[in-house]
Amino acid sequence: MTDNTSNINIAQTDLSIRNESIQRIFNFYKSDLFFVNRRYQRKLIWTIEEKERFVDSIIKGLPVPLILLAETENLGITTFEIIDGMQRLNTVNAFIEGEFTYNDHYFDLNTLVESKSLLDSGQLIQKTPVLDRRICERFASYILPISVYSFTDENKVDEVFIRINSYGRHLSRQELRAAGTLESFGDLVRLVSSEIRTDVSHSDILNLKQMKEISITNSGLEYGINVDDLFWVENNIITKDMVRESRDEEIVADLLSAISFSSLPGTSSNILDEYYGLKPSERSNELDTALRKIGVDQLRNQYIAVHNVVRKVIQIAGVNFRNLLFEDNSQRIPRYFQVVFLAIHKLMFKENKEVNSYTDLVGRLRGISKHITITEGGSWSATNRIQNVDAVAGIISSSFRDKAHDPGAAKWLTEFESLLMQSKTEQTSYDFKQGFTRLDGSNSFDSDSFNKIIQTLTAIANNSARTTGYVCVGVCDKKKESDRIKEIYNVDNVKYRTFYITGIDHEATLLGKDLDDFYRQIIQKIKSQPISEETKDFISKNIRVVNYFDKDVFIFKTQSLSTPMIYDGKYYVRHGANINEVKPENYASFFQSYK
Repeated sequence: MTDNTSNINIAQTDLSIRNESIQRIFNFYKSDLFFVNRRYQRKLIWTIEEKERFVDSIIKGLPVPLILLAETENLGITTFEIIDGMQRLNTVNAFIEGEFTYNDHYFDLNTLVESKSLLDSGQLIQKTPVLDRRICERFASYILPISVYSFTDENKVDEVFIRINSYGRHLSRQELRAAGTLESFGDLVRLVSSEIRTDVSHSDILNLKQMKEISITNSGLEYGINVDDLFWVENNIITKDMVRESRDEEIVADLLSAISFSSLPGTSSNILDEYYGLKPSERSNELDTALRKIGVDQLRNQYIAVHNVVRKVIQIAGVNFRNLLFEDNSQRIPRYFQVVFLAIHKLMFKENKEVNSYTDLVGRLRGISKHITITEGGSWSATNRIQNVDAVAGIISSSFRDKAHDPGAAKWLTEFESLLMQSKTEQTSYDFKQGFTRLDGSNSFDSDSFNKIIQTLTAIANNSARTTGYVCVGVCDKKKESDRIKEIYNVDNVKYRTFYITGIDHEATLLGKDLDDFYRQIIQKIKSQPISEETKDFISKNIRVVNYFDKDVFIFKTQSLSTPMIYDGKYYVRHGANINEVKPENYASFFQSYK
């Protein structure tokens, strides 16, 4: 990127240098003043060791890098969007909250007024052993250097971030690519990569406190995502350190660019640079044309559909991906993964086929690495890539059959997990119910709970004029509910992160002839609810029955319509997990905010 300052109008950019103590930073943090824009802030992935080293630097009074913030307004309140320094800000606040130690001792919560107040109210718990109060005071009084920008145009925040992260800092090659563009291809790679890692969020703008729920960690913390559980690491495709370097996004970029073209292109690090527009080339224009021809959403659906086939193969095989392909499991296999992925994609989307037998497909993929010969070196030629993909496609083709309809609609395996994870950062728009029956042993349909489901759907939709939300039935967010279902129905759960998926199959058998009959019963119950015909029609048409590892889950979708939804003659909104009635005296402001 050239240093052309003409792209920024300095006269419209107000820059101030501020020095803030960590104590004041913690106050800002607890007051929800720090926000993260996930369009360019990828993930929290500092290890505990890195966090401890940063705290050590502060306690020893060593200088630390400048933190860059953009002053923004959120609901009429001045807030700060983090341009650079997200890991550092998260670290100082996490240390105060007792998420990790310094020299095996925890921060003394009695040191600060704010942390003591949280301790007294039970929102924070003092862990032991406690760090010496004098050291804690030294940490809290440390002055962090902060640069605050005030912009009249929010697009200039993106420009500043791109420039800062393109000046040779310690970023990986893929991180530099991502920092260099916010165009459609880079955005598509980011979103698909996030779905595969499962660190997805409901919105691109998140409070810094919410980021820890989708942070990637190898420390065994009670929250976040364990790096060992990521698809890429669990299947020995790339290492944990490679994930830190965003090599998973590099693989996704390679595959998305490959399936965009009618014929597989060669690839290399330099070619990816050109796709991202970091080097002048026609490749960027060719890729943009291909994306517009296929459609970004369709391309994403194709990728997720193939990914779900790969995951089901792994599940049935009972071994990780590398061990399925190799008898010798000593090497990392990103290009071998690409060959298999592209071969399946060729059969599904170039030849319009679908899997006929997963058991047969597993058998044909077992040890298939001996039929793959990949050229060494940084560049991977189109010829070698095509030869390998064609060879694997030929070997596994008999496991597929012709598909009569468009294969573009992806199955709901990865999407369902993404939905669960999005609820971590936006509780208001998601709700989970263990099922439709009571857990009192009566085996009866719980009409009160069903009424609450429909009421919740109307309340979520009423939160704003552009709201989408979901209620999942067959998912327990509390283990005691899952244990009770096991006790009553002898149904085991499928655990995903902090969720226990029990499904509603046992209820369908109990209350209906089969799943289809039970589905029709649910539709009829919706029609008898005290809601408008428009709302009935929308909810009925937007129910999905998702099969997740042999557990059927009902997913109700809601969305803001032309006017707020009414339930039994009243309007409701949802705040967190609570449903609040809109009182008549507040109707004017309610309808105004809905617009």
